Amino acid sequence: MVYRAPRNDKNRGIIPNELRSLGCTQLHKSLWEIQEEKIKKVLQILQKHEPILLRRIREIRKPRRNRKGKVTDIGSLSIVAYNIPNGKRKLLNRVLRKTPCIPLCRAVYAFPHRHTSFDKNDAVDTILKLIETNKGNAKVLSRIVIEDSTSIQQVVDAIEERIRKEALGITALSERLYAKIKECGSDMAHQSEKLANLRQRYLTLKNAAGAYEEWLKLNFSKNMLKTYRAIKKTKDFIEQD
Repeated sequence: MVYRAPRNDKNRGIIPNELRSLGCTQLHKSLWEIQEEKIKKVLQILQKHEPILLRRIREIRKPRRNRKGKVTDIGSLSIVAYNIPNGKRKLLNRVLRKTPCIPLCRAVYAFPHRHTSFDKNDAVDTILKLIETNKGNAKVLSRIVIEDSTSIQQVVDAIEERIRKEALGITALSERLYAKIKECGSDMAHQSEKLANLRQRYLTLKNAAGAYEEWLKLNFSKNMLKTYRAIKKTKDFIEQD
């Protein structure tokens, strides 16, 4: 079980104490091992904190969709729970933002599980090496699935919102840059540098969206096309000058 810890520091210690009183085992921050018979009581305690029920299974599942195209099973996951020195968190967070993964709670992320021993899991390997290089430590839980449909939808919605929000942000900045160049038309070298940064953000987002599309068959074409057109419009305007 994972949950979103309360932002109010005064309340943060209450939930762990209640979970320990039920015999639950803390694996990492807001990641806990729960006995089957205690699930209902735990869900009552965590109902306001976006709990996600996880289960370890023997087989490796692939993602599934229903006839309407809705994701009904995210498939098997590898969970990485980590600790890293404060000064190194920004570096790791930048890498995680570029990586197809699911943030479950603070310092706990889920990645698509490799389906055969021949498959590479480059994302997990990269994250683990980065954590180790920066004097952190990590636990990996394999063959994990998200158990209930509400949590699955919650996770899918969060992925879609993440891509949508970043695409909208890049589009807005590109449109603002276009308007500024059109109005002022000065310092083109500086404006070209800003556009180059936006194009790099777009390429990073495009790679992430493509990975989610391959993993869960989500469709981000509308988001990405609008962003691409905004950047191209600005690029064409700069180049014509």
